[in-house]
Amino acid sequence: MDYGKALKAVFEDKNWIGVILVGGALGLISLLLVWTIIVPFLVAAVLYGYMMQYIRDVRYNPDAHLPDWTDWGKKLADGFKLMIVQLIWSLPIFIFLMPVLFLFVLMGIYPDSDTLAVITGLTSSVMVILAMIYGVVLFFLMPAITVNLAVREDFSAGLDIGEIFRITKSYFADILIILIILVGISYVANWIGLLLLFFGVFFTSFWVMLVQGHLYGQLARLSIPVANPDDTSLPVPAAPQPDPATN
Repeated sequence: MDYGKALKAVFEDKNWIGVILVGGALGLISLLLVWTIIVPFLVAAVLYGYMMQYIRDVRYNPDAHLPDWTDWGKKLADGFKLMIVQLIWSLPIFIFLMPVLFLFVLMGIYPDSDTLAVITGLTSSVMVILAMIYGVVLFFLMPAITVNLAVREDFSAGLDIGEIFRITKSYFADILIILIILVGISYVANWIGLLLLFFGVFFTSFWVMLVQGHLYGQLARLSIPVANPDDTSLPVPAAPQPDPATN
């Protein structure tokens, strides 16, 4: 892993300004149209899809250029898959917290019940602790989840528990450093963005996403090696086959 390279790779690309301007502008549009609900969702999916493409490119070539803003449908589909996978993995947190919500509703109905108050207090404490523990575990699993889904490009890969745990266990030290870097640069980037009249947050946040994509791409190169590591050329999509019915 070359962590320093991930931090500077974006700025070494000749088109980095244009790429970040587009990514940041999309984030800004999602804020302005947040009332539509659907626009922020679509923007998030496209940005996630862009990052997943960068992960695949860096896996093949650590010196890969930033992807072009083309094939928006593919980016949207990739991002949508990642968002659904993240939601599925997050469901246990909601399951842990549902009994707590139910008990608080009962507390509103029977406010004078001391027994119910004790049960609510104990249950809430246990469930919140379980949810927090699972949240921490998921935090460390998410790099492997994202990498496996990005590389395999199959929805089931994001739910492949065995492979996800293998990657996390085998490369835990690398994942730990990746997460520390991302938390650190996110904090700094957000402050810089706020200083740039607040709207700069959208552009600095997208830069963090690009760094994340490069780090995850390096992790993918380690955990899911390419067939020929010395061949750094990016794969060329297969040409569409003619429909025999039209011949």
